[in-house]
Amino acid sequence: MEQAFFTEFWLPFLLIFARMAAFIAVLPFFAWQGIPVMLRVFFSFILALLLTLTLEVELSLPATSLELILNLLREAAVGIVLGFVVYIFLSTFLMAGQFMDHKAGLMMSGVFEPLFAGQVTTMGQFFYFLAVVFYLSVDGHHMLFLSLRDSFEMIPLAGGFMSPPLMWDFIHTFGSVFVIAFQIAGPVVIIVWILDIALGFISRTVPQIHVFIVGLPLRIFFALFVFMLMLPLLSGVMMDVFDLLREDFLLIMENW
Repeated sequence: MEQAFFTEFWLPFLLIFARMAAFIAVLPFFAWQGIPVMLRVFFSFILALLLTLTLEVELSLPATSLELILNLLREAAVGIVLGFVVYIFLSTFLMAGQFMDHKAGLMMSGVFEPLFAGQVTTMGQFFYFLAVVFYLSVDGHHMLFLSLRDSFEMIPLAGGFMSPPLMWDFIHTFGSVFVIAFQIAGPVVIIVWILDIALGFISRTVPQIHVFIVGLPLRIFFALFVFMLMLPLLSGVMMDVFDLLREDFLLIMENW
């Protein structure tokens, strides 16, 4: 009786909790330093309990304690990988904002941000939080947790480890994220480049003008001005990025 109860409830609960705890630990909404650890554990516990009561999972009793530990580590790896996919896609906007700050000369305005446990520039931080708020406003987190529930069908509990094609999926994802970030920052980068070229011609024709003193505020002004013009169009860009996130999320689960 006790063995049947362990294999029907406690063993699935432990494996699901390991996957949920690792996923929550990496997920951007909960991975910030200001979120208490106990809150993350409690949220993971509630999710694992609900999923254990709703999912129909058939598991056999591990032969040894080492097999149980390996299964727990495998589920934690699944949660980390899936959470990291969400993290890198949301970091696309942070990267795009830092590209803009770099060309506008605002990299020196970066400050240490405890939420990210590192130095973040002003526009990058604003762009990142704007993307997070937009993602929550379009109920992206609902689709995310529904996809996470489906992950137990695509990636069964106590299954195998990563397949070799999964590494190529990660390489493709990293490359696409970098390209998307540069495309988002492209208008600001191009305008600032044109401004630099114009200032270079001015410095050659009118050497009396201090280009550095004049150019720095102009670069900041044009970067912010172009960014303001981009704001009405960013909703469509964000939806495209989040659609790509959903596709890659499902692709990684299918190729696990």
